[in-house]
Amino acid sequence: MHTSRHRFSLNTIFYAAVFFSILAFALLQPFGDPPDEVNRYKVAQFICNHGALPTGEEFEVAIGGYGGSYAFQPILPYIIQGLFMRLMTLFTTGNQALLLCARMVNVLFGVIMAVYVRKLSLLLFDNPLSGWLFCLLVMFLPQNLFLHSYVNTDSMASLAGAIILCACVSGWKTGWKKTDCITLCTGIIFCALSYYNAYGLIVTAMLLFFFSHLKKNRKGKLSVQWQPLLKKGVFISAVVLAGIGWWFLRNYRIHDGDFLGLAARQAHAMRTALPEYNPATRITLAASGVPLKDMLFQMDFFYYLWNSFVARFGPMTLPTLPFLYIWYYRIFGFGWLFCLLPSGWCNTVTPPASRAGQKTASKNSIYALLFHIPMLLSILIPMGLCIYYSYASDYQPQGRYIMPMLIPFMYYTALGFHKLTALAERCLPFAWLKKHCRLIVCGGLMVFLAGALALTLGAVVIPHYLSGTNLWNGDWIAF
Repeated sequence: MHTSRHRFSLNTIFYAAVFFSILAFALLQPFGDPPDEVNRYKVAQFICNHGALPTGEEFEVAIGGYGGSYAFQPILPYIIQGLFMRLMTLFTTGNQALLLCARMVNVLFGVIMAVYVRKLSLLLFDNPLSGWLFCLLVMFLPQNLFLHSYVNTDSMASLAGAIILCACVSGWKTGWKKTDCITLCTGIIFCALSYYNAYGLIVTAMLLFFFSHLKKNRKGKLSVQWQPLLKKGVFISAVVLAGIGWWFLRNYRIHDGDFLGLAARQAHAMRTALPEYNPATRITLAASGVPLKDMLFQMDFFYYLWNSFVARFGPMTLPTLPFLYIWYYRIFGFGWLFCLLPSGWCNTVTPPASRAGQKTASKNSIYALLFHIPMLLSILIPMGLCIYYSYASDYQPQGRYIMPMLIPFMYYTALGFHKLTALAERCLPFAWLKKHCRLIVCGGLMVFLAGALALTLGAVVIPHYLSGTNLWNGDWIAF
């Protein structure tokens, strides 16, 4: 009883910290200060005003100068925001009230994400301190909190990633109970209808689902358990298709066979964009003959990418305190370095236990490999897409484009320190050090992560907006 009450208190504090941190951004940022919020908000506002979905070609949702519209891409977050805004108009039509209503949808997504990240931590780590370190690495990252504070589709995509990975790890451990299947369906539907850059998580889910149905036969070779795989796989596929099929069939109907809407958006942008932004005339790095390696290593691509992955707010113009970046990078680097320590040295219980008779997958290299391949792919896919987009389409080294990799990336960071402290508990000479080394390492890191977030909010974000233009004293942008 005491342990349950203690866990409830810690969880409540964690969720409250996430909520109020996101709320600080949402209540202060002036409209349009976050990346392209004006053009994203147009879609939610159209749904609010008309009670219908835009096709993407309406003038009301057009992206000024660039042409095209965000309405061509999946818009489930905007649909939810538009419906809540429509309800809000029963009480008020004030601009700030409607904008906050839309932003609060993403604030809620951020808190729900924290709930699933916490559940995932209990599935991935057998030690509470390591689990909490993972939670803070994910949810206290300033840029992640920032993404949940304004109108976009990134917020739902991040939530979808937490739901998908929680379902997959739980399904691997339990043999895919019905609740795991339904949770996975929910995550995939949210992902598919939010952000194309996050689709690597769907690939990860498919691979984890398939690999979890591999079992060693009497000869020691892996064989597929086809009956449960097909039975549960067909159920998941049917529910997902029912949840997302309407959107892609709608695209097929209104965009002359273009299921994804990408070709239609490109064509519309070419008709409506200014010459300097027109896809037909815009000079990309690839078209100008700049080698890819020059973009990656002779330009500031990785500097801005990782800088804005940690913390860069507003229209990429507001960084946090410089020394914090250095320590974040050190934590990432050392975490991944220590992650290379052999699990056998450390008595770790990762990845999740296989249901195929092994006590822990870490004691069987093939199951560990089957778990880590999809997890690493979920990091490489958004990174690869970001590099390709910047090189071939529009040079934008922004951390929000690689945010779908956040949870697996932080899993390996936390796993590194989990292994390090497990090795220290095994090898350190003094009993006191053995007993407290994990508390010292993980506790110290968590103090830094909480302090870095507090400094970012208290010394950078809040003073910047309170002393300048904010949501309450700025002129409203007219469409």
